[in-house]
Amino acid sequence: QMEKNFKAMSSASISMPSFAINKQETATSAIILVVDDNAWNRETLVKLLMEKGIQVVSAENGMKAIELIGSNNFSLILLDSKMPKFSGVEVLKKTRISFTPLELPIIMMTATGEAKDIIAALELGANDYITKPIDFPIAFARIQTHLLLNKSFREIEELKQNLGDKNEKLETANRRLNRDLEAAAAIQQAQLPDDLPTFPGVNFAWIFEPHEKLAGDMLHVFPIGTTKVGFFVLDVSGHGAPAALLSVTVSRHITGLQGEAGNKLLEKPQKILASLNQKFTMENMGENFFTIAYCVLDLTTLELIYCLAGHPGMIYLPKGSSPTVLDKPAIPIGLFDDSVYSEEKLQLHNGDRLVLYSDGIIEAVNLEKQSFGKDNLKNSLHKSSDAKLQKSFKQVMKDVKDWCKPGRPADDLTILGIEINKKK
Repeated sequence: QMEKNFKAMSSASISMPSFAINKQETATSAIILVVDDNAWNRETLVKLLMEKGIQVVSAENGMKAIELIGSNNFSLILLDSKMPKFSGVEVLKKTRISFTPLELPIIMMTATGEAKDIIAALELGANDYITKPIDFPIAFARIQTHLLLNKSFREIEELKQNLGDKNEKLETANRRLNRDLEAAAAIQQAQLPDDLPTFPGVNFAWIFEPHEKLAGDMLHVFPIGTTKVGFFVLDVSGHGAPAALLSVTVSRHITGLQGEAGNKLLEKPQKILASLNQKFTMENMGENFFTIAYCVLDLTTLELIYCLAGHPGMIYLPKGSSPTVLDKPAIPIGLFDDSVYSEEKLQLHNGDRLVLYSDGIIEAVNLEKQSFGKDNLKNSLHKSSDAKLQKSFKQVMKDVKDWCKPGRPADDLTILGIEINKKK
């Protein structure tokens, strides 16, 4: 079946988005290592990647891969998780001793349904995964995403080391960096939920407006099994490429846990935040940290379980009543190893709304340096509560921007919400 899939996809035309790396630039700047003990799989991947103009090196086992990684400057590794003697997971562990996920992206190749292997690989530092049989157009899109992010990271590091160069060289590098940042911004937008999943009796809506080309904010909505839905808003400290790379990495890590084993973790907000705090420490996040509001809604009982880590309190709008702020002080993710997070419960009813947002909304300031604040946010949501959810959020954005005139908000603006809409 895998051979049929590869043959069909290698002969099909692949339409890539406008922000993709062009073939010539990829060929001169990227070298991929393909590691797979299955000769047919390995050779087919090498052939398809070379047809895209990418330089490729291959290894038939884990020991050979370690040898090649030590003597080459690879841009990305495609790593089979299951290999005899020296598995892909062992290669991943050893590689992460010398290279961070930003320095050397690793995409694991694993059989469909191996949720435990996927979770283990992500927790050990894998950037992403693709499942077998491989859908090459999808795999290639993910490969390009990580190649572009790695390329931007390398250029940023190079700029740091060459600040003393001539202005002309710096300006040229800046133009190239801006082009790549625009492409990375488009990729970040692609990570957002394009078509929100639909759930009986629950409506979702969101707005995401980066302050600059790249945002440190991220949001997502995803099913957990058949009876629950998870959703979150996170906000990474700082701005620019490092914050954006981290926001995408954290979001991919969370949503990558979906599956029979991962769902047990995803449905427990307290446990998922504790897990994130252990994995994403300031030491391995370049001295960054992030806040997050993480929620799980039971679609049957409408009971909401949520957990906050340094994130602004969510706004709860009960049908026919005044809105309230669900504040729960807690330490952001990554600051301290021993941070403790606690779950809260909220019973929702028909017509209720719940709104998550980033601090860029409430910290937007006017000419008098006054913050928009939670009270103004509550009032804006309350006065537009009769409108549809998306229209209500657009009103909030207008109110925030009007507050800042003639200036503009100084941070990313993100808002995500749900409305219970059970038919009677």
